[in-house]
This record gives sequence, C-alpha cells and structure tokens, in this order.
Amino acid sequence: MTQDPTTEQDTVFEVAIILLNYNSTDYTIGCIQSVQQHAAPGLRWQMVIVDNDSEAAQYRQLAGFVAGIPNITLVKSMLNLGFSGGNMLGVQHARARYLYFLNNDTVFENDCLSILYNFMQAQPDAAMCSGQMLNAERQPIRTFGYFPTLSLKLLGSGLLRLLQPQHFPRRNGVYMQPLQVPFVSGASMFIRYEMFAAIGGMDTNYFFYCEEEDLAYTFRKKGWHCYLVPEARFVHFVSMSTQVKAVFLQEYYYSLMYFFSKHFSAPAYHVLKWWYFFKLLRKCYKGGFYARIAWMIALNAPPYYSLRFKQKIRLGGT
Repeated sequence: MTQDPTTEQDTVFEVAIILLNYNSTDYTIGCIQSVQQHAAPGLRWQMVIVDNDSEAAQYRQLAGFVAGIPNITLVKSMLNLGFSGGNMLGVQHARARYLYFLNNDTVFENDCLSILYNFMQAQPDAAMCSGQMLNAERQPIRTFGYFPTLSLKLLGSGLLRLLQPQHFPRRNGVYMQPLQVPFVSGASMFIRYEMFAAIGGMDTNYFFYCEEEDLAYTFRKKGWHCYLVPEARFVHFVSMSTQVKAVFLQEYYYSLMYFFSKHFSAPAYHVLKWWYFFKLLRKCYKGGFYARIAWMIALNAPPYYSLRFKQKIRLGGT
C-alpha cells in the first residue's frame, strides 16, 4: 500500500478539480458554471485554476469572476508551463483524496464528480478513470486510446483485437458499463491522489501531448488500471479545424519520441523511431515541415525542439 500524501487534517475535500486557463477565459467560466450546476451538494470539492500566463485582460476577467467563491483558488503563473507543468502547479494547492484534471473547454452533462468518485471508491485497483466524452452535438466520441507500442504499429489494432480483445476494446464502441481501457483522454482524468503521488505526478518533460499515455503506462507498470465510466458524460468542445499546425505537430512527435525513450527498450525505440521517420518523409509533398520533423526524429528529438524551452517570463506581472 502506498503512503497517503495527505493527512486527515490536510484533507478537506473529496475531489480537487484542476483547470488550466490560457487565453480562454470564456471557456473556463463556462466550465466552472457547469460544475457548480451539476455537482451534488453532499460531495465536497475544490477547484484550483492555474492561469498559464494569459494576456492581462483574460486574467483580470477570470479573477473578477472567481473572486469571493470560497472553494475556488486561482493561481497565476508568470510563465506558460504547458499541460504537465501547469497541472503540477495546481496540484500543490490541492487538498483532496482525488484529483480531477479537467480541460477548461468542457461542460458536464450530469454529476460527473459523484459518478466518478463513487466508482473509484468501489474500485481499489483503479488509478485513473474518465466519463464518456461527447462532441458539441452531444454525440459520443473517442474517450480512450491504445498505447503506441511496436506491436500496434507492426500488427495493427484489428489483428491485436482478435488476439487480445480484452486489451484492445473498440474505441468507437458505445458502452453501458465501466470498461478497463489502456488510457483515457487528457481532457478528463480523475485520479487517485495516493497513486499519483507514488509515481511522482505528471512528468513535466512533456509540454503538450502524450501526458495521458505516460501517466496510464506508468500506472500500469505498478499494476494499477485505467477505466472508462460511461455513466458520467461530459462535452468537450474539440476544435473542428482540419488545418495541420506545424508547431503542434512537431511538439506531438517530440513528446512521442520522449515517451518511447522513457518506457521502451532500445531496440523497440529505434524501430519506432525509423518507422515514424519514413512515415513523415512520405508526407513531404504536403509541406516542408514534415521533412523538418522527420529530421528532428532522426536526431532523437533533442530538447531544444520543444515548445517548453521557447517560453518567456512575462515581466511586470499582469
């Protein structure tokens, strides 16, 4: 049994919801209002909002909205810490048995907090879970994924589902009962704090992308599991843009290479590295940035390619 990171005296709430705000205050306010509307009165929850160095007007709007709400803490960062870094800053202000990392561009369809809390209380092997994600039209969309393993790339999910159906449930399936899954979307991660603390929390080497894969894979190596709890339902206003943004695509592949180097053997890493290298080279006709990203992979994705190292401190406060 892992050591509980909090004492009874420190723990005031059952759930600490952690939101990141980055120049998207309207979404954040909508998310706060949704939680307030749907949360059951008997469940004690707090919310920690980390402003990830938004523009001054965005921050002032948010600060004015949350002022005086007793269970909401607003933390201002003078640097954009990214997803992992921003959430870990929020964790330092959490006083709860469970952490709920929730995207600010989400709204609840029902009492997600109580549903996920009750599931985790009854499922001691669960380190992480999520409700069913819906799009803006309230239609179910993929809420979980498969780890990007060598076997998945070489054999494909269809064949692996035939060989190991319990490890490769259909991502587009509509489920009525809780289901063990490899990992859930980073838009909604309800996590047992003591297990989270035992693995050292989120790896802040990730700036944006692959954080959920890393958390779930690390939990799995400890023998702890991840679940989809479809009774809990929330809307995620996913961007409908189909335009590929080179800077985000580069960050994704940077994070993916780091994930491979952290969790897989050297031979598996090199096979995956060159698999992605040639995959990207074949796309060069769509844009020269594919060749630049392939070159980054050939160099083993050195840190200076990440957005994490391109952030600047905002001097003079807000």
